[in-house]
Amino acid sequence: MHRLNYLKPLPITRTAEGHAAFPASLGERPAKRLSYHTEFSADPTNRDFINPLTYRGPIEGRPPGEVFAHQRWDEFFPQVGYIMRLGQISQSGGHSYFHDHFPVQQPDSCWTYASGRGGECGLPPFLIKGRYGEPIVTRIYNDLPTDRAKNNGFGRNETQLHFHNAHNGAESDGAANVHHFPGTFYDYRWSTALARRDKINTQAGDRRASGPDDNTGLVNVAGDFRELQGSMWAHDHRFFFTAENVYKGNLGAINYYSGPDRGNEELSDGVNLRLPSGKLLGWGNTDFDVNLIFSDCACDAGGQLYFDIFDTDGMLGDVPLVNFGFAPFFEVLPRKYRFRALNACMSRFLKLGLADAKGNPVPITFIANDGNLVVTPLTLTALPVQGIAERYDFIVDFSGFKIGDRIQVVNHLRHEDGRRPKEELSLARALKGTSEDPVVGPMLEFRIVGAVESVDVPGVILRSTDPDKSQVPATLTEQIPIVTPVRTRLVEFGRSGTGDSRGPNGCTPDCGETVNFPWTIRINGESSHSMNANRISLLIPKAGEVEHWTYKNGGGGWDHPIHLHFEEGITMLRNGQTPGPTENLQRKDVWRLGESGSVTFQIQFGEFGGSYVNHCHNTVHEDFAMLARIQLLTGVAGTPQAAVTPTPNPTEYGVYFTTPEILPEGAPKGWTNTQQVQAQLNTSPKP
Repeated sequence: MHRLNYLKPLPITRTAEGHAAFPASLGERPAKRLSYHTEFSADPTNRDFINPLTYRGPIEGRPPGEVFAHQRWDEFFPQVGYIMRLGQISQSGGHSYFHDHFPVQQPDSCWTYASGRGGECGLPPFLIKGRYGEPIVTRIYNDLPTDRAKNNGFGRNETQLHFHNAHNGAESDGAANVHHFPGTFYDYRWSTALARRDKINTQAGDRRASGPDDNTGLVNVAGDFRELQGSMWAHDHRFFFTAENVYKGNLGAINYYSGPDRGNEELSDGVNLRLPSGKLLGWGNTDFDVNLIFSDCACDAGGQLYFDIFDTDGMLGDVPLVNFGFAPFFEVLPRKYRFRALNACMSRFLKLGLADAKGNPVPITFIANDGNLVVTPLTLTALPVQGIAERYDFIVDFSGFKIGDRIQVVNHLRHEDGRRPKEELSLARALKGTSEDPVVGPMLEFRIVGAVESVDVPGVILRSTDPDKSQVPATLTEQIPIVTPVRTRLVEFGRSGTGDSRGPNGCTPDCGETVNFPWTIRINGESSHSMNANRISLLIPKAGEVEHWTYKNGGGGWDHPIHLHFEEGITMLRNGQTPGPTENLQRKDVWRLGESGSVTFQIQFGEFGGSYVNHCHNTVHEDFAMLARIQLLTGVAGTPQAAVTPTPNPTEYGVYFTTPEILPEGAPKGWTNTQQVQAQLNTSPKP
């Protein structure tokens, strides 16, 4: 099995002007609080700020002016950075196919990321390690073909990268209708901010609210340690084309490290949990902490990646992949390992379990849900059903096995189509597989060996005789209490007619010319709507107010995994009842609703503001267009993000702004819009 492609961070220095400078040897212009689009708008003839590939439009895709300035720039000034490019998959280097016996994917079958300006785009996806207290600037270059039709039948050559589900300003969330075009770049500032920093532990005195320093110490940060995050990911979020782009390879994993979740299993300081990871690095060890990206794909007769762009129900593949490899095996020592499992399918739900050579289940210790540590580890015989974009962290103790033993990771869940799972099979039946669904059965094999080479310090050999000093404490974090809410909201996800995404001037943003939009969202029992980026469906008027939301499946034989951007909710009820232990009172950002089901959770917003979304993460449903804009008026007082922000409309000639429509049911009772922010700069696109 391929481990993910770890990207090393670049040091950032602060210039006299307050900009974030990459190493001089790279020849990169510095990242700034304001977008370079601002300079372009001031003088569209200045070639320093014009797209160097097409010679039209700005060099940076981030919209101009204060509305899309990086929020709290000085407070979260970048300390490290990344230069990445999104481009056609390389035709050399052994990173352009799913298996040794599969054909090389053609340049426009897969679009993936590479490190630097000249790196080869390939598989597996990238891995970034972040840590609390060390803000990041990530510059993404769009190196895709300028011709939209050059895509091997699916995918759009425009991108916005969503960091799922970090606590970032809307300008860096990657889902504010800010896709950018070939030849341009976009600077994302990932704050590594800890939620509730403006309310709880504001003086950063709690050592549990911290990140690792460069040695074995801690960097304290403000905020609530109970909201620390770990296993996250990043993926394309170009509205109406997310499924196609992510399926092509526009994704990667991001692990956040903290004082409690240090990624060092031997460091004992009263804060570090010492979960399985390794010890050769001060923090962020991955020798025994392994990211697993589970997905499925389909291929055409020539073995090239295939996507059905006309199916609005959901896209199922018949080839199971782990880290974008088919039928992989992974060598492990007889000791404890931590695994970070992401369901990166487009429409397929999974249920994963482990089986030994006799077909018996191997115990799993469940420690985190959607990147959030559970209060008490749970011993399971299999993982819960895992919806698209859900992340489950679990620990497996291989010490009871002998060298030469093999363990299978098995998918128990059968699908007939992209509507919902059809049947949950027993482990014995799933091991045999079924012709009705080729992705049922073993997806990955663990092989017990006596020695492996370290990935943290290549050249070091790790052996089965080395002592395992990792731990799984009985308590991992503390519970956030449920309190009386300021208000409640009902958000219903259903299927209704052909939608209303397309207005007199088309979709916002532009979409396929002939597609219909059967998937809709209804707020508080009012009219149903499909996605329009210029329509605000939910408005949050004030930072720190606690609300209780219910996500409801409108029925019709579908299941929907619903994702809320930017914040995590504390799961309270499933179908009006106490949920199972892996969900009950757990923090999450994706909830499987179940057929005609519902989930209720507690939520509060703060620290940053602007335009965000919630949507179905069956990304086919999302693209057709089960997605709604959320407007947070929770930015710093006196900034544009403390008011309703105008809608950016990207074009290859530049971004122009429009005034958003606010649905009456989306705004809280009694709220009036008295602070509408007008665009600082209005770039009118040329015909």
